[in-house]
Amino acid sequence: MRKILFVCDKNECTSFGRLTLNLVKAVAGEFEPHVLWLKTPKFFGTAAQSKATPSDNPAFVSHEVWAKSLYTGYLSFRSPLKKLVKKIQPEIVFFIRPELGFLVPVVKGRAKTVMFVHDTFAETLYPNSMKFKLLNLFYIRPTVKADSFVYNSGWTRSEAAGHFGPQMSQKPGAVIGCPIDSALFNKPEKVPTFEEKKMFLRKYGIKNFDGMCLNVSLDEPRKNIETFFEMASLRPQVAFVRVGKFSERLREIVNVKKLYNVYHFSQFQAQELRDFYRHADLMVYPSLLEGFGLPPIEAIACGTPSVGAATSAVKENLEGVCPLIDPPTDAEAYARVLDRVLAGESVLDNEKAAALLDHCSMKSFSQRVLTFFSTL
Repeated sequence: MRKILFVCDKNECTSFGRLTLNLVKAVAGEFEPHVLWLKTPKFFGTAAQSKATPSDNPAFVSHEVWAKSLYTGYLSFRSPLKKLVKKIQPEIVFFIRPELGFLVPVVKGRAKTVMFVHDTFAETLYPNSMKFKLLNLFYIRPTVKADSFVYNSGWTRSEAAGHFGPQMSQKPGAVIGCPIDSALFNKPEKVPTFEEKKMFLRKYGIKNFDGMCLNVSLDEPRKNIETFFEMASLRPQVAFVRVGKFSERLREIVNVKKLYNVYHFSQFQAQELRDFYRHADLMVYPSLLEGFGLPPIEAIACGTPSVGAATSAVKENLEGVCPLIDPPTDAEAYARVLDRVLAGESVLDNEKAAALLDHCSMKSFSQRVLTFFSTL
């Protein structure tokens, strides 16, 4: 059986770690999958805690190498990767993100190299940051030496071609998208009633509101969280729940605006996030830039309508499925969508939503992955 080696530097609780495990599922039966976890204390705890990481998953052969950080791993990861490739002799080595591009030359000539390109945000959003200049120069730029590329969206492919140039755009590539976990993110057997939604929110200390809007995002300027907060100020009778780090920057905005209807949760277990999706009235995703944008699709899978910004891959995925706002900073436009939902109006095109969920299913994702690999 053909062998494939996935290289990932994030744990399975991150989007990149989950994507790695989804790729393992996608190739099961066609390949003998191996995963090399590039482990650092930031994402895997300490070496003594390594048993808590996905090392013993029977679906694939797991390997690991440790470093204090990705930066020190710039040198220390090279030799172990070279030895592992020589040992298992994979046909394909698949790098999970461009930040691992510095390892591509280690494998060249020993196996076919594939790079998953998700976005170019680090390179384009922080042009004056010395950290990102160095990251781009030494870690990301060697990405173009890969033999072929896969992308999470057509928007990312276009942006990457413009940023990395012909060395990337003229090589074999395909848009394979991202799958959602339909075993987890799915509709409940019975749609929660208004009273059941209120009871659910009370468990988390959220009381006396007419509904709930949800946002799941990082604290980055491109996520446009300010518009979510402005929406909260326009509709004080509705609870606005955000899942993500509550930074001092965001705390100051909430305090200055006196947003007593905003609630923050740094993180949820997957089942808790699913339950919040199911009990929300509307998922709000005003992000200015996204390489894919899973949260609004996960919410739709859970039976909750979404509204997003008419930008980047959010528009590519959701156009015609649900309302999209242009300009993406128009908080009142988002609020009007919320009003329609609370009034009982359906804002989703159910037929197009079903097609989107089918496209994001594990089955469809696997077909795209294997079809691409068949061309290598």
